[in-house]
Amino acid sequence: MTTSRNRRRAAGLATAGALVLGILASYPALAESPPATPKAGPTAASTTSGIAAVIDPATDLGRQAPGREQAWFDSIYFTSLVKANGHDFGIQVHTRVLPNMGEVENRWTFAVTDKTTGWHKDYEAVVAPDDYRWTEGKLDIKAPGLSWTGDSARQKVQLTTPFGSLDIEMVATGPALNYGSTGVFNLVDVPAYEFALPEMRTTGTLVIGDKKHAIRGTSWLDRQWGEMPENLKRWTWMNLSMPNGDKVALWDAVGQKSEHSWATVLHRDGSYDVVEVEPLAQDASKLWVSPETGQAYPTRWKVRIPQLRTELAVRVTGPQGQEVKGQTPEGGYMEATAAFDGTYNGKKVSGETYVELNGDWRP
Repeated sequence: MTTSRNRRRAAGLATAGALVLGILASYPALAESPPATPKAGPTAASTTSGIAAVIDPATDLGRQAPGREQAWFDSIYFTSLVKANGHDFGIQVHTRVLPNMGEVENRWTFAVTDKTTGWHKDYEAVVAPDDYRWTEGKLDIKAPGLSWTGDSARQKVQLTTPFGSLDIEMVATGPALNYGSTGVFNLVDVPAYEFALPEMRTTGTLVIGDKKHAIRGTSWLDRQWGEMPENLKRWTWMNLSMPNGDKVALWDAVGQKSEHSWATVLHRDGSYDVVEVEPLAQDASKLWVSPETGQAYPTRWKVRIPQLRTELAVRVTGPQGQEVKGQTPEGGYMEATAAFDGTYNGKKVSGETYVELNGDWRP
């Protein structure tokens, strides 16, 4: 990313950031604005709310110019729900760069859950800087054991770990989702950039041990960068795909003195709702305590979105212990397959999701 582009990005942030913070303060239904005719394909900036997007999925899959903050990070990951040979698998792949963190600067993880048998396995690789490449301006990631290339329309991922391997292609079949409708929002007290490709047809091969599975299903890709706030105690993230085609990206961020729970809803026509969600922590239950890290995570939630007449019961599926332990001092975090049922816009719904949990959830 060039210096001039950074200046333009900073100028856009000053304007769009103020707009987004105002939006999240009052949570109006952005879809009520007259929508523009959506452009086809995931490379379109899928905002039709009248507020210009700050991010660009066509170029922002590439590595970002790093900030100076100690906790600045650059992250791309996806979760997949796929089927093969009578098994329902959940897959999570994540790579991130922490340029100001010394020896743990570059990492990638791979986690697999077999919901049918209750099996789970995860792996994390910490990579030396000279062995890790993530190109600016395009998606081109190479590290020992990992290759991830492509664009906002089609991507190829290949990886190898001690317990298995993955070789898949993901093809976007819907528009990009910009968090907060612009791609920038307030994470506790600092701006964060994030967008998703929430509907990617996924095919390929998953190998576990000596068993080879031809998998087919869908993936949700998320791209995020910025500073991780010091006063962020824990968070919950969910990616909910509704039967009517709506994509709901939910954040619940708990700071030292605040909890901010909200969702971005992308409709099939490219319009958005940015809505308040009742705090998840008050209805999180059935804690599971990791015997390896000692951290506690809920496995049940109630999701209530009054503005959308929505109430969902979410529960972890497969084994409770879907924790990514890692090899670094920060401890583990949860990436769990889950299911939901309830009402959305007043209609009965059910489906599958992933739940990401970071931090200790003891009261």
